Amino acid sequence: MDNSPCWDAPLARVLPAPARSFRRADLDHGAPEDRPTDLDYGRYVRLATDYRDAGYADDRDRAGRGGPGRGAGSFAVEDPAFNALLIASEHALARIARELGATGTARHARAERLTTALLERLWDPERGMFLCRDVRGGALVPERSVSGLIPLLLPTLPREITRALVRTVRGPHFSLGTTTRLVPSYDLLGEAFDPHRYWRGPAWFNTAWLLERGLRTHGERATADQLRQSALESAHSSGFAEYVDPYTGEACGTADFSWTAALALDLLHDEPARDSHGVNDFKGGDRG
Repeated sequence: MDNSPCWDAPLARVLPAPARSFRRADLDHGAPEDRPTDLDYGRYVRLATDYRDAGYADDRDRAGRGGPGRGAGSFAVEDPAFNALLIASEHALARIARELGATGTARHARAERLTTALLERLWDPERGMFLCRDVRGGALVPERSVSGLIPLLLPTLPREITRALVRTVRGPHFSLGTTTRLVPSYDLLGEAFDPHRYWRGPAWFNTAWLLERGLRTHGERATADQLRQSALESAHSSGFAEYVDPYTGEACGTADFSWTAALALDLLHDEPARDSHGVNDFKGGDRG
């Protein structure tokens, strides 16, 4: 989520690499207005080069010596989606272990410990979603992004938490099912919202796929069905774009994007299990 507004304040401490020291290869495949700014990219390059020069060590002692204005030492953010995907992976490993004849108990226990930590550190009851935490400053970042909804993937979230997340998905900040076709990457009402610029507002197919699974996991079948259908229609109508305008479905970024196609195939493949009607409304033709 490269240039999410949730990361703006922590990233502001990073001294950008000089513009002349790198080339923006991403602009070969997308319009500048769809991509992060040169200033943001300068900060990404600084982070990457500082990690490289430090041998990719990531301990707190070395990070602390980086000091303000440097890269790796001045930027550290706990992200809800990253942690939710780690927890989901632990659940998957537990299922694999059981398939192989083991109990999977250790993996399941780790998943539960991580879920408890996620709730304790990143849940914001007032906003009804998870937030990023600036590790250096210690505080939650008061910005809403799709990252804070991805923990819907987790099967053992308390019911009151899943209900709050579903209300937030449908509410004015993301408006799924009312004004948006897919869940935007950032708060529709946020000051930094931009419907075309990378992770600052456009809707992405990978997050739609994750949220569809999460909604279905917690019994929100109607909303999951609606999101699935919108994802398939938007993928087809946009030419399998990298991401789209959340309101209009207009293609943004790169066309013929591989993960958009792959996730569309996955949604189509799982259709019989997901939809007892067995009806394929995908406008791209038959499933062959």
